[in-house]
Amino acid sequence: MNNFNDLGKRFGDYLKYKSLGINETAKILGFSGSQVSNIVNGKVFGTDKTFKILNEFKELSAEWLFTGKEPMLKTDDPGVSDKEINQSHLDTQNKLIQMQEKEILRLEKELAEMKYTQREPIVYSHVAESAPELMKKESK
Repeated sequence: MNNFNDLGKRFGDYLKYKSLGINETAKILGFSGSQVSNIVNGKVFGTDKTFKILNEFKELSAEWLFTGKEPMLKTDDPGVSDKEINQSHLDTQNKLIQMQEKEILRLEKELAEMKYTQREPIVYSHVAESAPELMKKESK
């Protein structure tokens, strides 16, 4: 391990991979949010915290956490690579993106229908004129 900054960055990368926030991670580990934040930001911390991290996140490779040597995750099946795990994560993300794209299309269609059914605003030549003298301008 070069220093705590590298370890903290790798732990932060792992948390992003797992879609875990600081406070959620703190609850899992039994730490305060500021303690987790300090770890991610490379502040010095004790071996008790390192032990707790590796004990709670059993799939996290200690070698990767300390040295950066791949793979990030331990696997029970030596035939399963980080690439396959990442592909599974990528597939899940792609499904989510497809769902979001469908929702965007639905909302765009709804917006277009609302614009189509909206009445044209009435534009008057002089707002300060009395009611009988108001003249409509033709909208372009």
